[in-house]
Amino acid sequence: MNPTVLQSVTSPRRTWRQLGAGAKLAVYTRLSVHSAIIGIGVVAIVLPLLNLNPDVSLSGWQQLLIVTLALVLMTVTLVITEYRPEFNTRARPQTWRLLLAGAVLSVAVWGTGVLMYLLGDGALALTGIFLVIVVITFAPLGVLPWMRWRWTVTLVLTTGTALLMWSELMWWPMFWGTFLLCTVTLSAWTVGVAKQLDRARLTESALQVSEERLRFSQELHDTLGQRLAAMSVKAELARALAKRGDDRLDGELAELQELARTSVTEMHEVVDGYRAVNLSTEIEGARQLLNSAGVHLEVEGDPTDLSAPMREVAGWLVREGTTNVVRHSAATRVRLVLSAGATESVRMSNDGVTRGIERLSGLAGIRRRAEPLGAELVAERDGSLFHVTLILNHTSQE
Repeated sequence: MNPTVLQSVTSPRRTWRQLGAGAKLAVYTRLSVHSAIIGIGVVAIVLPLLNLNPDVSLSGWQQLLIVTLALVLMTVTLVITEYRPEFNTRARPQTWRLLLAGAVLSVAVWGTGVLMYLLGDGALALTGIFLVIVVITFAPLGVLPWMRWRWTVTLVLTTGTALLMWSELMWWPMFWGTFLLCTVTLSAWTVGVAKQLDRARLTESALQVSEERLRFSQELHDTLGQRLAAMSVKAELARALAKRGDDRLDGELAELQELARTSVTEMHEVVDGYRAVNLSTEIEGARQLLNSAGVHLEVEGDPTDLSAPMREVAGWLVREGTTNVVRHSAATRVRLVLSAGATESVRMSNDGVTRGIERLSGLAGIRRRAEPLGAELVAERDGSLFHVTLILNHTSQE
């Protein structure tokens, strides 16, 4: 069995928490449509069996016919709705053949019901009415919404039903069928908008990370490009002077050495400027980035209460943790707890773990930064929760 399916059955609450907003709306809408189909199906099956009309009694084969066709149409409608891409966030098998079969079956049942009503009387006519009602209920729920000419077909189907059975049903088939079609169509459109917003948030988050990388690379290019070009020219000139035994060689080599030293200094300045972190600034940046990804950040504690060395390492932790949440998790909430005192700690938690913890190269770099301070970095998983804790015990250092 697929591990994802098994997890959704054994741990539905955890699986639900791991879904994004668009995916949750898709699942909720699909289950709502399923509930409506099943509820209406139960009514369509039970009513013929009750024989509520004292003047007309349905025979056993008539009840069996209505119940069987209602069950078949209900099953087809449920399967089509389950696999429709509008109500799913992952690829599902194509159902166009089943959709075509559902459309043909609906037309056949509707035509049979109309003929029974027009050509028969008493129990036979009542059987036809039940069959027509079954069609104008299930078809707008699971067949017509996915057809190209759904509005035209629905109008013809419901209007024809109302005109042919006016003495029994009057105008309400037009309202009923159109209402069901509007409900499903609007639900599918709403889910589509929500999924587009989810994709937009993820794209925006990825763009922010890419923009930061581009800024850094551009700054390195602007800073070192000219120096490296000058060093190349100086090196070529030095080689030419060396071949001729020119006395200016020593001066050119000295200038080349000075360019190299200047380039190294400027590179360090660029890198140090990029690496300089401020905890308060990092928290605010994390809040903006997470909000753009649809993730809520909750902060407990004051960054200024931490010691200066702890604030710097904590800033790195917040930056790395935020990047990991956006790129590698399905979190909806992130909690950052800052604690000062004899034992300082920074704990960052998210609820979006969907797979096992792999090699944490980014956190390993933060661990190396924390070790000179005597701080400890602990990463742990608890179900779908992932915690990273940075701890500095001042008592043990005394």
